[in-house]
Amino acid sequence: MPALPTGSIVLFVDGTCIFCNRLVCFILRRDRRGIFHFAHLQGELAATVLARHGLAPDPDVIYAVSDLGGRDERVWLDGAAARQIWPKLFWFAAVLRLVPLWLLNLQYRAFARIRYRLYGQSESCIAPSPAERARFLS
Repeated sequence: MPALPTGSIVLFVDGTCIFCNRLVCFILRRDRRGIFHFAHLQGELAATVLARHGLAPDPDVIYAVSDLGGRDERVWLDGAAARQIWPKLFWFAAVLRLVPLWLLNLQYRAFARIRYRLYGQSESCIAPSPAERARFLS
């Protein structure tokens, strides 16, 4: 398991989803503190971590993992994941804490079901720059 800086969050992303790949690029451009790291949902790291928490990889779920491999490791799903991601990138996204979690989850699940139709799928992933490559775990 890779050692990550304290406060890092690992996002498990669907490696075949074009929208997900664009989202990774979007986060990389805005994450000046290097908080976010990425791993493919279809990879061994995601399978291992999710199994520890009694979860199976689901491409229609957003996963954010805090304290990867640590004693306080926690997996956040869908709306709870959004609450971990967006406020760290945009201060005004703290408003997500006011939105009921069931509503955030509903929104994320609805979008997940149509994202392939809207953006498509790809067999290849983004090619990160050498500086970005260190933030990809698998």
